Amino acid sequence: MNRIITLALAAGCLTAFASAQADDCNAATGITGTGTYAFNTSGATDSAHSPCAGLGTDVFWNWTATATENVTISTCGAGFDTTLAAYDGAGCPSGAAISCNDDSCGLQSSISISAVAGSVYLIQVGSWNGGAGGAGNLDVSAGGGGGGGGCANPASGPDVIVGDLPSITKYSAVGGVSAYALATTSCNVGDAELDWISNQNLHPVIGQNIFRYEDGRFEQLGLSWLKHGFFALQQGLCCTCQNSGTGSRLGVGCSDPYSSSLNGSQTGLGPRFEVNAATGGYSYPFTGQGSSGNSIYKRCQVANSDVNPATHAGAVFYGEGHYIAHDDAASGNQANNASYRRLNVGSGNLTNGWNLSLTGATVREEPAIRAWATQDPTVVMTDAMVPGDGMFIVGSNATDNGDGTWHYEYAVHNLFSDRSCGDFSVPLPAGASVTNIGFHDVNYHSGEPFSGTDWSSSISGGSITWSTQTFGQNTNANAIRWGTLYNFRFDANVAPVNNGDVNLGLFKPGGTNSILAEAWVPDGGGQIGTNYCTAVANSTGVGASISALGSAAVVDQNFTLVASDMPNNQFGYFIVSATQGLLTNPGGSQGNLCLGGQMGRFVAGVANSGSSGQISLAVNLNGLPGPINVAVLPGDTWNFVTWYRDLNPSTTSNFSDGLSVTFQ
Repeated sequence: MNRIITLALAAGCLTAFASAQADDCNAATGITGTGTYAFNTSGATDSAHSPCAGLGTDVFWNWTATATENVTISTCGAGFDTTLAAYDGAGCPSGAAISCNDDSCGLQSSISISAVAGSVYLIQVGSWNGGAGGAGNLDVSAGGGGGGGGCANPASGPDVIVGDLPSITKYSAVGGVSAYALATTSCNVGDAELDWISNQNLHPVIGQNIFRYEDGRFEQLGLSWLKHGFFALQQGLCCTCQNSGTGSRLGVGCSDPYSSSLNGSQTGLGPRFEVNAATGGYSYPFTGQGSSGNSIYKRCQVANSDVNPATHAGAVFYGEGHYIAHDDAASGNQANNASYRRLNVGSGNLTNGWNLSLTGATVREEPAIRAWATQDPTVVMTDAMVPGDGMFIVGSNATDNGDGTWHYEYAVHNLFSDRSCGDFSVPLPAGASVTNIGFHDVNYHSGEPFSGTDWSSSISGGSITWSTQTFGQNTNANAIRWGTLYNFRFDANVAPVNNGDVNLGLFKPGGTNSILAEAWVPDGGGQIGTNYCTAVANSTGVGASISALGSAAVVDQNFTLVASDMPNNQFGYFIVSATQGLLTNPGGSQGNLCLGGQMGRFVAGVANSGSSGQISLAVNLNGLPGPINVAVLPGDTWNFVTWYRDLNPSTTSNFSDGLSVTFQ
């Protein structure tokens, strides 16, 4: 039988810094099993490892598990704003964090991992965004569970979590769409009773969502309206229940089960648009109260085609429950209110839909997007807080397409931000060529007023940006509102780095206009080579420019030439020489050829500039074109230019400036 181990960092007296070695992940302090270990991050340095929330001024432990069990690691009660991460193995991280969290219990953090007896896990504790550190205790204790710091160390104030997702019900399909309802068992793992007062806006509301992981993508397939709580039983799923003696409050440590039939009861389901997830406030009576409709009305709706095993073989599905409560929010405990569980696809067909069943354990206090990092260890998962509002979680990954391009995949989940997200930007280095731009959202239904118009994309100012209408244009625009997850994707001919920043533009006005989140992005690192010579302006009014992406290290075999600012829809190719030069208007051209000596022409890579005015070529460094016909060696310097056609105003040709590269 599994039991829960809680690692809690509580504020306390400190007589000395835990260990000078604890500041170095290569010499992390070793701890085993249970115990309490004083620490102080004041004076600690920033490591190079920041899996989420700008984790900095950090210290490390190598913790050895003594049993195979679920493990909750938290910093609840620490005297500063913490960020927390855990990794497989001892020593400095060689891969992504198993889990990383910023704010879960107030300004402190909580994560859950599945530990294996005898295995070693690196635990990293630091301050949010590299801010001032502080003191605490690393308390490793057996037993407990639930949210905050666990039952033995509850969060301050009411703290509602989803303790279990025990069952799911399917309803008849309508027009190729099936509806589902998830049972949810709530637990109050805080140190104060939670309001559950019916017939006014002082009870929790419960949302349900369904997601799919497939081919490296994590997408939301469906969402429900919100079940309004009406009576709290006093049971003990998560902790020892301190019975409140009334159905109008959920006692400390108590749990309350809502069956799938209750959560799917249409008359008690209200819309999301009336709920502020950051404050827990909402209108009451709610819109649609007491109304019912066909079998899918208000329930969690999923298109049958999105579940079809014939077209989604190997896909993994997840169900998620999410509670919103005003007193939980007032205590700053909103970040752990969602839990998820895996779903299996059963019998069905495209007309009637497919039955879903639950499998495995409920992953408590984590929204379903965390499952993406479980499926793909290279995924970077970052919690991004909106000051004075709520929280987004940004997941990202980058994969090599094997053809000189990389696929970039992003999932943005709004956990409890009322201000919502209205635009999303990824930085692009100069000369990057972007293709296969994509977007995915989730459908609102049953009378929710929000638009379903897909976001548009554009490339300018050194970034690719997706956006919906502004708040001023349409208050019901298709923003990323709380409880939803949107996807953004593209391919680019630029290798990735996993510590860049993406930008989330906030939809509703009030305070800061945008926030950043750490993510995989195309590498905008130092320039490869040095530009020389001056290009003559072409029909666009500017001269074409040449640049290089990838690496100047021959061993990497990752060197791509890019020509930009060419006229649209014109052919061009690259030329190489060991010698620089300046030849004006060669062969009647309007440009300057910035090469001399023997030249090799990459005529096999002739390309059309299309609507972007760009061409690119992944260069085979093992054999430059004839008549040069040599391999590039470390220490060699080679010079490159672009030749291209133009109409200026009649048919002519031109050249880019030159690029000189010394290879390593």
